[in-house]
Amino acid sequence: MIDSSVSKWHKMLKGALVALFALCTQQAFSAPATSELTKQMVRDMKKCGSTSEEVSCVVEGKDGWLFLQESLLNATKRWNDNTPQIIAFKDSLEARGIKLIVVPVPDKLLTIPEKYSDKAKKGIKLPQYKKWVDKLRKNKVTVIDALDTLKTLHKNLGNETPMFEPYESHCTGPARLVLANMAADSIAPLLYGMNRKRYPLRDTIVDGTGNLYDLLHGDEIDYKIKEQKVLGTDGYKYRSSKKAPIIVIGDSNVGQGKSYGAHIGAYIAALTSVETFTISKVGGGNIGPQMFKGKSSFLEGKKAVVWVFDGRELYGHFKNPEF
Repeated sequence: MIDSSVSKWHKMLKGALVALFALCTQQAFSAPATSELTKQMVRDMKKCGSTSEEVSCVVEGKDGWLFLQESLLNATKRWNDNTPQIIAFKDSLEARGIKLIVVPVPDKLLTIPEKYSDKAKKGIKLPQYKKWVDKLRKNKVTVIDALDTLKTLHKNLGNETPMFEPYESHCTGPARLVLANMAADSIAPLLYGMNRKRYPLRDTIVDGTGNLYDLLHGDEIDYKIKEQKVLGTDGYKYRSSKKAPIIVIGDSNVGQGKSYGAHIGAYIAALTSVETFTISKVGGGNIGPQMFKGKSSFLEGKKAVVWVFDGRELYGHFKNPEF
């Protein structure tokens, strides 16, 4: 039985998707940004030292909101075609009887552009993102496209249930739960007949990490955020084993919240009632296809690999799969 907290999120997500459908039927994808907005992005990237390569640098937006230079780079640079590597990864896993679910985490800049600049009030929409999703889906790759969903939730819920917060590059727990919900829907058909376990969710208050504030000021900032942590069958923080049939891999978005059981892998376990195992490598979003190199035996009996990585890295190169 699904926990009442999860049920609440199901209802909220359904409402958001209805609103999203109406929105998508009225709006087409526009140019990456207005010329004035593009000029502002270029100026900010120049302050960071590069308009063509990623540098570890924070850009200040409005009202104390912070963004990474790479977010601006992703919105202005011509994207590399990394779809062949992702399709090859899907084919390699499929040959082993494993389904790949690709989860690009919507970028903070694209989700809440109005917090970056008044010039972005009408939004930032990238035609190359839609082309990327469409090409993968045409090649039978399951892609969780949550950008418009998070934008709709941000618009409807605002500060009550934020999808991002000012001092952090990673999305919030509520946003991770939305991503997990969408991934769980794709996994569900694979899990018929499997033993289920109840992993309940509990509301909690934890320290915010504020990685962008730390990067900008070289100092931590003290603030609290609301999270829903997942409990194991023993009533303590969710833990898992390598025997889990669902594997969640990726960059720091996968590890975010893990210390208190609020990471995306734990949320997928709560939503499917099936154990997941998480493998996270900070800064390693594009190396997902190589995370099982020399570990073919580890994949035996697995049902799904959920590959989570930051959507702001979509302009870059992705590694070819190795097993």
